[in-house]
Amino acid sequence: MGLNREHRRYSRPVLKTKRWQLLRHVVLERDGWACVDCGQTRGRLEIDHVQPVRTRPELAFDPANCATRCPSCHTRKTRIECGHPPPITSPERDAWGQAVADLATNETGNMR
Repeated sequence: MGLNREHRRYSRPVLKTKRWQLLRHVVLERDGWACVDCGQTRGRLEIDHVQPVRTRPELAFDPANCATRCPSCHTRKTRIECGHPPPITSPERDAWGQAVADLATNETGNMR
């Protein structure tokens, strides 16, 4: 329970500003509208503070401290920062994840 309080959303006030909206667009352009970890270009992309706002608030609006991440990569990075173990990976698990992603892509492609 203490873990949740310690890692509450310090970035929330930053994310509500017009300055952040402009910076977000600059970072997306810089990173080529793709996740810097996995290269995903579809779906919602998030801008992640490389060094968290809770520990380095002075870097909240520094483009060098921001990176574009897909929701999965952002969640993975944040969970590790908060002290959770990294997710377990294996070739079988990765293949399953890719198969599900391919299926989802095919499903949305067929709906047009």
